[in-house]
Amino acid sequence: MNIDRLSARHINPPAARTAIEQVEAQLGMRLPDAYRELLACANGMRFDNGLVVYPVEELFERNETIEIEQYAPGYLAIGDDSGGRALVLALASGEVCLVDMGSMDPDDMEPVGSSLPSWVAGGCGLRVD
Repeated sequence: MNIDRLSARHINPPAARTAIEQVEAQLGMRLPDAYRELLACANGMRFDNGLVVYPVEELFERNETIEIEQYAPGYLAIGDDSGGRALVLALASGEVCLVDMGSMDPDDMEPVGSSLPSWVAGGCGLRVD
């Protein structure tokens, strides 16, 4: 996954394979390949628009805190907009969406990318153009 053209304020170095495997064990699932590829390029990012893509070390705790498995099974929170909305990845389709953390209802999710690679290639925007 090419992150060279992203205009992030801060891009962390790649995640260690062992850190990825550790969070997979905590979550009880293998992370989607596209997300593993992103983590292998950048273990978290911060953008000027408030978007935060979580480092792998925060992934389990963030998903536990917002109880995503209970309220939005089949999704994984991978970041947030620093304004009360979670950035979630649909595990089945790979779609990237925003959803209010107070709701977490899949019916209220706003797609921002049809896939993680296309969302990243489009600059990690918070709305579909």
